[in-house]
Amino acid sequence: MNPLNFTLAQIEAFACVCETGTLTHAAKKLRKDRTTVSELVEYLEMDLGYALFDRSSRPLKLTEAGERLWRQAQLFLHEAQMFSQVARQIPEHLSARLTLCYDPFTPRDFLLRLQGALAMRQIRVDLLLGERGDAQRWLAEGSVDVGIFQALNRSINESLQWRSVGSISLAVYARRGFFDEGTVSLLNLASRTQLMPFRELPEWLKLRLQIADDVQRINDAEMLRELLCAGAGWAFLPVHMRPERWPDIVRVETEVGDNGLAHPLVALWRPGQIAQPVLTQFLEAIRDTWTMTS
Repeated sequence: MNPLNFTLAQIEAFACVCETGTLTHAAKKLRKDRTTVSELVEYLEMDLGYALFDRSSRPLKLTEAGERLWRQAQLFLHEAQMFSQVARQIPEHLSARLTLCYDPFTPRDFLLRLQGALAMRQIRVDLLLGERGDAQRWLAEGSVDVGIFQALNRSINESLQWRSVGSISLAVYARRGFFDEGTVSLLNLASRTQLMPFRELPEWLKLRLQIADDVQRINDAEMLRELLCAGAGWAFLPVHMRPERWPDIVRVETEVGDNGLAHPLVALWRPGQIAQPVLTQFLEAIRDTWTMTS
């Protein structure tokens, strides 16, 4: 069977006449001459080999064949519109590249899933490790496009927009035998060295995470692991890092329990820094990826 030789303009003209009821109204809506619209419909009928309208009535009445084809024409035009939207966005997506910075507590499996999800959307992403102070400076300079960090206990300034990512859970970890067996008191925690995985500790976070007077700051994950395994101190660490898999490291039960040791992550970016289609895709990828991760 030979394919039918019809055009998008013919289908559009046919559907518009169906909607308006007359060639004149269809021509006005399509911003074409009445003669042009009439010819487009007539050529379509010639290609099909049957009439679509009963021209003896006013307004025009669809034939039985025309009734059946109208619904298909509407679906066809909807798909054509979707094709047009995707086609216009492809150049932006093909050239899209994001630079993302994240803090030491951001789940690595989440970042890997996010990178893969963005790659499927034709968005390349550079991943840079930093801290909250780094992110604010880099975002202000425009050297990064978006940051994923622990939320502050205050409102975001007007120069940044944000979106919630999810929450991470924290717990106390130490080398086996570092503390006596049983539930560890706050006094005992305060009397031992605390390993802090931050270079800079905002006051609000310090109030939540710092218990010991003696704090050793190590923001290199591998170095922190080595010191923790060597028994150099204890640390509040994200549960998703699974420190209990490290040699001789155990999760410590404390008087604090798990209450209050969950903290939200947020994505931050400067308004206008990211093209809207790319930003939409990025936020959708974050939502879908975090759901898979959690």
